[in-house]
Amino acid sequence: MGRPDLGVGGFEIRRLAPADARDFHRLRLEGFALQTREFRYAPADEERLTPKEIEARLLRDFVVGAFCEDELVGIGGLSRGVGCKIAHKALLFGMYLRREYRGSGIADALMSALLDEARRTVEIVTLTVMSGNAPAVGFYRRWGFESYGIEPRAVKEDGLYFDEMLMSLSLAGG
Repeated sequence: MGRPDLGVGGFEIRRLAPADARDFHRLRLEGFALQTREFRYAPADEERLTPKEIEARLLRDFVVGAFCEDELVGIGGLSRGVGCKIAHKALLFGMYLRREYRGSGIADALMSALLDEARRTVEIVTLTVMSGNAPAVGFYRRWGFESYGIEPRAVKEDGLYFDEMLMSLSLAGG
């Protein structure tokens, strides 16, 4: 299947609401199943969540979705630190875009929406990414994220261990 012709403005980026919970959940499960080595969570982790828990996440966190012809094709989220000592930080999580839409500009539009929100609410955005996921690491670096460490053996799957890179982006001007 080739890349869809999105044309100018052929997709919409918007914050997801509880009404989007089912589609959000389905897309996360798809990403975890298709890219098992790129995510720290397994499909079984996501499958355990109840609809109420998924709706609560969409209310609590800032989660955006990319829609093409009313179909959710990409997602990403920010979870703000809780408590007065870490409320200045947010964790970027769950970036996923269906393969046929990669290279279309949608991933950049998702990141732009997430960072626009982050600039209004926090000073630092952090994330974790599998060290061997070169396309994702390159994408985050292009957006200004810098590595500040590696967590060795952070994820274990089928008896194999994988390291995670820890990255951050300062929005506070240094």
